[in-house]
Amino acid sequence: MLEVRELLIKAFASAWRESEQATDRDTYITSSINVINSIQIQPEMIYAEEGQGLVDGEKLDHIEDLVRADGTWVYYGVPAENFFLVTWMPDAEAAHQKVEALRQEGDCIACLVDLNEQWQFGE
Repeated sequence: MLEVRELLIKAFASAWRESEQATDRDTYITSSINVINSIQIQPEMIYAEEGQGLVDGEKLDHIEDLVRADGTWVYYGVPAENFFLVTWMPDAEAAHQKVEALRQEGDCIACLVDLNEQWQFGE
């Protein structure tokens, strides 16, 4: 099992590689976490809306919940619409196909989440 916080960090790090990389990786990860307004967590999916973000000292509910660490996670974000989701798929080939289909929609960031990504979350 994997903490939601850890999965999000790995998802943002994976998405950073797929983005324009206009900011450095650490800033991208930190700001991606800090702009979350609301988050819905299920064992096989995380959906978040972005906006004004967290206020000083505020924490995300359920960030320490556990989700699956097997299978393949897919990150899909639409920056212009201020949302992203991370969804679990049991089959890697199906996950690759899903990413390709999402990329064809355009104006999004879609990628497989690299569960080997490492980053220290500053508290």
